[in-house]
Amino acid sequence: MVQYQKTGLLRYLGHLDLAKAFDRAVRRARIPVKYTQGYSPRAQISFPPPLPVGVEGLAELCAVELQEAAEARDIYVALAPELRSFRIAEVEVRRRARRSLWTELKAAGYQAVPDFAEDVDEAVMQQAVAQLLGADEIAVERKTKRRTRCVNIRPHIYRLRAAGDMIDMVLGVTEETLVKPDEVLTALARAMGAQEDGGWRRLVRTGLHFGAAQ
Repeated sequence: MVQYQKTGLLRYLGHLDLAKAFDRAVRRARIPVKYTQGYSPRAQISFPPPLPVGVEGLAELCAVELQEAAEARDIYVALAPELRSFRIAEVEVRRRARRSLWTELKAAGYQAVPDFAEDVDEAVMQQAVAQLLGADEIAVERKTKRRTRCVNIRPHIYRLRAAGDMIDMVLGVTEETLVKPDEVLTALARAMGAQEDGGWRRLVRTGLHFGAAQ
């Protein structure tokens, strides 16, 4: 398991380009990684749900499947120079599990500076946060090519706070509990009487939660 950052200009790097960068770095570092079979083998590296382009990540993770045992320190020393821009913070070696690590992922933390932050004071934002937290239902519409459905996101907003111009959130990320930061910011904007969607000037994923998300 490798923990890294995706900040600054790297936030504009798409997920496929990110995966290619890690694949090449692992090869250059000569880490004993397991490769796929076939004409064009790739290092077996997996990622959690990807960040949208433009969103930063302070404690992002990727899982690298090893072909043979190796020490975490040795992997760090070899890989960190190859991924210098990603500021690798930690490498952890875990026993291989029968199922994907990401099946245990429950939630993600975010910090957002919303577009409306300059137009309202902190007390008004805190009042809107309290209104959302006190609600039994926060309904949002999600559209696909085939249909539009209404989803109640309130049960899976695990934390919601306002401090200064910042909104701090912990939201569900599984298929059943998914809550998008934009949906929460839009709900906050509507709670303050705005009709437009709640966009953001800066959005950062601060961490990934595998246990209780409170």
